[in-house]
Amino acid sequence: MKRTRLRPLPSGDVSVQEASALAITTGTLGGLTLYAFTDPLTTALGLGNIALYAPIYTLTKPRSEINTWVGAIVGAVPPVMGWTAAGGSLLDPECVFLASSLFLWQFPHFFALSWMHRVDYARGGFQMVPCNDPTGDRTASLITRYSVYLAALPIASTMAGITSSMFAVEGLALNGYLLYRAKKFDDDRSNGNARSVFLTSLWYLPCLLGLFIFHSKNWNSDTSQKDISEKVVALREKGKALCVHEVLDKKDLCPVPHSSTSASKVE
Repeated sequence: MKRTRLRPLPSGDVSVQEASALAITTGTLGGLTLYAFTDPLTTALGLGNIALYAPIYTLTKPRSEINTWVGAIVGAVPPVMGWTAAGGSLLDPECVFLASSLFLWQFPHFFALSWMHRVDYARGGFQMVPCNDPTGDRTASLITRYSVYLAALPIASTMAGITSSMFAVEGLALNGYLLYRAKKFDDDRSNGNARSVFLTSLWYLPCLLGLFIFHSKNWNSDTSQKDISEKVVALREKGKALCVHEVLDKKDLCPVPHSSTSASKVE
């Protein structure tokens, strides 16, 4: 592939034997590190992800379009490992949100990328959706579909009680723009529109996760976290003041508690 020809292995800078030795060494050391410093569940997730990526994902790429879905699972596992390593459960709603975000995000991101490089992927012998989709109908449909699924996450996290209502409000704007870019690609399957979806996905994910953290209801109140918690609360209050219902003084326009009402309760 033209896009990856300068990487160490395809360029010949590193031999297959050297790459294999490095992969085995780092994989083993990584597993031992997880075992020594985390817990059995996190270790199992890490080793399982290596097994899913190295043989299964690699072998499906030239054989089946399902490789993209397998790769999306691989990409969703690392934040789950971070959550379990910190003592969380796989069933915690925050963990489900993290895994869902990373899994769903990869489809607009990667289908846009693979559409731009569909000729290159086909030349390399890879079975990607855009390579078998000359009209772009399936590619556009998948990008739009998974963008819609992503749009539901901020609302779901608010309904689950793990974030404030403002996350749902801000998530509407964030996901609205992603859907706008997806619609533009659906209207015109050009490489330029695919690139716009791809570039949007690059800043979309850190924004989504950053807002998720900012609006989380689970900030620790112990001494070590008190200072940062107070700062976050102060910023949240400033953000509420910018909401439409605050500016227009109409409490029924937004689910976020009205600041004056909140203040009177505190007094």
